[in-house]
Amino acid sequence: MEMEATAGGCPAPQSSALHRIGRSLATSAVRVAISSAAAAVVTSLALLAWAVRRGDLYTSASDLGYWLGVAGGSLMVVLLIYPLRKRFRMLAVLGPLKHWFRFHIVAGIVGPVIVLFHSTFHVGSFNAAIALACMLLVVASGLVGRFIYRKIHHGLYGSRATAADLQRTLEQQVASLEGVLFRLPVIEREISRFSALASLQPQGRWRRGLHFASLGWQRHMAGRRVRRAIAGCDAATNARLHTLARTIDDTLKAMQRTAQFSTYERLFSLWHVVHIPFLCMLVVTAIIHVVAVHAY
Repeated sequence: MEMEATAGGCPAPQSSALHRIGRSLATSAVRVAISSAAAAVVTSLALLAWAVRRGDLYTSASDLGYWLGVAGGSLMVVLLIYPLRKRFRMLAVLGPLKHWFRFHIVAGIVGPVIVLFHSTFHVGSFNAAIALACMLLVVASGLVGRFIYRKIHHGLYGSRATAADLQRTLEQQVASLEGVLFRLPVIEREISRFSALASLQPQGRWRRGLHFASLGWQRHMAGRRVRRAIAGCDAATNARLHTLARTIDDTLKAMQRTAQFSTYERLFSLWHVVHIPFLCMLVVTAIIHVVAVHAY
């Protein structure tokens, strides 16, 4: 990392650093805008759901309720194309797998939401209750799977990461800090401490589980201690230190991800064992529900 030390031993700001900071701030602004829009949508849906459940706007058997059920059910049927497209090469004519994965994620959320509005957030029969429970199980397991998926892939739609990829990322992050480690010894101390912690291999299932679960918190606390030390530098270098703090955070995150990678791979394999049966249960119960609705 290109840096010059000030009299206090802290890195001095440079024009290239200011350019990177500008891009970082622009990215942060976009993320805030997206988060705000998502929060507005969720709040609006929550208020609408409350009105539907408390009011008498429509029933699940009315025309609106019926077609909401058709729309939500159709989305959940079409999302099954993704696992089929993934397993059968002959379906490659349907388009790139990453696009179907995007649709699978979106339809797996939008479809159940529409079905909930179809039900007016009431359960009218036993078979409907079973179908609803299976749907919620599939949605919950899907959200868990999405979380684990991002831990072992490059981005949500990216290629699968490997331990070697993560190790290279970690080495690049550490190398970028070499120019400042000797000027701010607290950084070297915290990185070394967290690196040793991440490399531990505790004996016993419970100890390994506790170590795995606590790494995120340990990284967060290490980052706080580093930022507190950086904050003591000259105010004139704050902009440059902002970039430095981000680089340190990236380094600690790379260490955490490298340490947790193999565990997340095993969890993802186990997740498939759970998610697929839930999906099959949903298909069966949904078919029974549709037949019961039209037959009686």
